[in-house]
Amino acid sequence: MQRLRVAVALSAVLLAGASAADAQRATERFIPLGQSPGVSGRLSTIATIVAVDAEQRRIQLAGPAGPISVTLRDTTSIWIDRHELGLVAAAGAFEDCQQGRVAEVKYADPDTRQVAEWIKLQERAAVP
Repeated sequence: MQRLRVAVALSAVLLAGASAADAQRATERFIPLGQSPGVSGRLSTIATIVAVDAEQRRIQLAGPAGPISVTLRDTTSIWIDRHELGLVAAAGAFEDCQQGRVAEVKYADPDTRQVAEWIKLQERAAVP
């Protein structure tokens, strides 16, 4: 019990020193697709993947304003949003970026919108 109290106290101290942006980055994978405060709809795009180029590590999305082509670097975080299944998010990989899948992409540079900082892929319950 004492160890738990120490761990909680240490966590509180560490989080108190973190900025709001750092805290969001640390918890981003657990936020459902389209619900990231200050990000979704402003610094990200939610669209369907229409093409995947594994050699170039690029995906093309059918965005609301037309096609969007985004590069995923080795440092791009990829998560599978499983909240509709009642499960926590899972770590993903480039191979999970499949045609027809809904994705939310946060851009490393919102002005150029060419490289993804992170991508969340929607996991839906199977329809019988």
